[in-house]
Amino acid sequence: MSSAPPPPYPGNPEGYPPPEKYGYSAPPPSAPGYPTQAAYPPPPPGNIHPPGYGAAPPGYGPPPPGYGPPPPVGHPGYGPPPPMGQPATTTVIVQPPVVMSFNETQLPMRCPKCNADIVTSIHYESGTLSWILCLILCFFGFFMGCCLIPFCIDSTKDVVHTCPNCHQHIGRYNRM
Repeated sequence: MSSAPPPPYPGNPEGYPPPEKYGYSAPPPSAPGYPTQAAYPPPPPGNIHPPGYGAAPPGYGPPPPGYGPPPPVGHPGYGPPPPMGQPATTTVIVQPPVVMSFNETQLPMRCPKCNADIVTSIHYESGTLSWILCLILCFFGFFMGCCLIPFCIDSTKDVVHTCPNCHQHIGRYNRM
């Protein structure tokens, strides 16, 4: 391997890209690093594209006269107060009710009756599944009290959710 310097660039001796193509003058050869801001002239008025790209497509030119400054940045709907003598407008946003899906465990939620943040209380009530299992056990001959076993097992009963604060019925989880 030789320690000779690499061969010179075969293209433009002043560097790449050629300065005339993009409308700026080359920096003085003695300037280290980047050229100064004065080396770049301001773009021509009304033309936002570099030379050689043609005219701007319709709708992409400078804004027409009469447009004001852009709106202030901030929270939407919180602009400056209305001028004196004009009534303030109020926007009411109505949200659809949230459909809660209940299950067999306690749920953290906001009570729709008392608006308290709660964890629901649950208790079990006999439902459709308990009665169907009782009838199936009777059909197979377990009619001497054994058919009543589904009414003693919580996993066959429906789960009722209530508010521990106001004791109102909130929802029900039906096993069947």
